[in-house]
Amino acid sequence: MSNARLTVVQSSYRPQIGVALWKVADRGLAGFETAATAGLDHVHVDLGGPNRGPDLTDVEVLAAFDATSRRFALPITALAVNRLNDLGLTAPRGSEEALEARRSISHAIRVADRLRVPRIIIPGFRRSLVRRPEDVARTAEVLRFALGPAQAAGITLAYESGLDSERTLQILQAVGQPGICLQFDTGNPAIYGHSAASIWARLADVASPDVHLKDALGVSVDGDVPLGDGVAELELTFIAFARQPGPTSFTLEGDYREDSGSRIGRDLARLKILIGRSMLAGGLGCPDGVGCVGGSGVSRAEGMSLLECIDRWGAV
Repeated sequence: MSNARLTVVQSSYRPQIGVALWKVADRGLAGFETAATAGLDHVHVDLGGPNRGPDLTDVEVLAAFDATSRRFALPITALAVNRLNDLGLTAPRGSEEALEARRSISHAIRVADRLRVPRIIIPGFRRSLVRRPEDVARTAEVLRFALGPAQAAGITLAYESGLDSERTLQILQAVGQPGICLQFDTGNPAIYGHSAASIWARLADVASPDVHLKDALGVSVDGDVPLGDGVAELELTFIAFARQPGPTSFTLEGDYREDSGSRIGRDLARLKILIGRSMLAGGLGCPDGVGCVGGSGVSRAEGMSLLECIDRWGAV
């Protein structure tokens, strides 16, 4: 057995890692410190409102988020309008729900502009879930409504749902205008009975460079499960990431409302393993045949276990 030392070459693939603050503790300012302590690079925040945490349409709340983001040097890279799940993108035209949905999106654009947030996430779950062909048209109409003011402010729209690739493409095509992308989530497909790896393979070209990262307990089941312990087939999804232009950032969206720091740390460790295994499975031309990304990566000394190699890679 060779005594050669493991040689680690800095990989060109070093994604940024963040967390969705609506899944952390009080969904508010305390999450910035939690994210900073975990060594994360960015956060996503929710517009808030009734039953949705701090309301960023309030001038004082908005100013506090702006100041805290600056204090911890944690940029807000996306603003989610999760209240739309309570209102309905698919609500009948002219209904109070439909009008309030549009008002919420208009508020989100103003808030994102004030906070210098480059992307707004428009979710399509619960009351916004697409079930019928007419829901496709209504969703596309609302997204089209949002595109003009968003683009004027230099903001990208990202649509997130549990739909398969065909229905997602139908919605994007029905919008009929550039400026909107898919907010891909690794756990949503499993919750809605689809394959995340297959969806990514089909839609990577229209996906946001940031991916929401969580696992799932099963079809139609939402809940907390550590990355890799659920049914989302994350290893297959990460191999799909390695085979096509992969995400430039991941945003953790597990359930971190209790014991936030340790749960984030747990999932960060799992993420390191998922990235490492996908690199090794890629077989992209490292000297000894184990995987690498972008032409540089990890080589493994004889007798070195896979997990030892991954762990050493993650320490770079």
